[in-house]
Amino acid sequence: MDEKREIRTIECELSVREQSGTEAGESRTIAGQAIVFNRESVELDDWGERFTEIILPEAVTMGFLNTQDVKLNLLHDRKMTIARCNKGDANASLRLSVDQNGVNFEFDAPKCDLGDRALELVRTGVYSGCSFEFKPKDYEKRVDGDKVTITHKAFEYLDALTIGMDPAYRQTSVNVRELIKAQPQKTEEEIQREKAEQEQQQREQAERDAEQHALRAYERRQRALMIESFD
Repeated sequence: MDEKREIRTIECELSVREQSGTEAGESRTIAGQAIVFNRESVELDDWGERFTEIILPEAVTMGFLNTQDVKLNLLHDRKMTIARCNKGDANASLRLSVDQNGVNFEFDAPKCDLGDRALELVRTGVYSGCSFEFKPKDYEKRVDGDKVTITHKAFEYLDALTIGMDPAYRQTSVNVRELIKAQPQKTEEEIQREKAEQEQQQREQAERDAEQHALRAYERRQRALMIESFD
């Protein structure tokens, strides 16, 4: 395994969290886990060398992350960076943390095309994985018959995280935290009024459909008459 920049992608269980509250509007916070510790990946292929890998907790500590300039991109595209944490900046748009399970991230999707796209595609499950781009530094390679396992003890650097697809690990999650403003309970009068409005809209739509049907029937008769006249 050469010491070069590697890309690993993690399958995520995408969901939208809904929480009742009094705050107006919806949260644009996307959160998840980009790196998992002590878990074996699926089988990887590096130019014909097939192996699985495990990342130890000492490979990516909070102290290490505070020395890195980590970007969060969409689909491995560095032109689509939507969050960033440069060397532990407390005011960074990308917020990183480490626990016993792995490296967690959180960011508020910016109010632009990329941010809106990320929110919608996470909600709908199109984005089903998280990636991390890194350069190995210290690792152990173990061969057991046909199985090769690489255990990472340290990274040279962690360059980027990506919301994307195609999993190498299957133990992490990404979600959109959404705050729904509490709605007051409707009165019986309001319910009946809404029901009457819906019924009126349905009647009006039925009338429009009938008019369109009659018009199409008339046009068909006119075309038939024109054909008969030519004959």
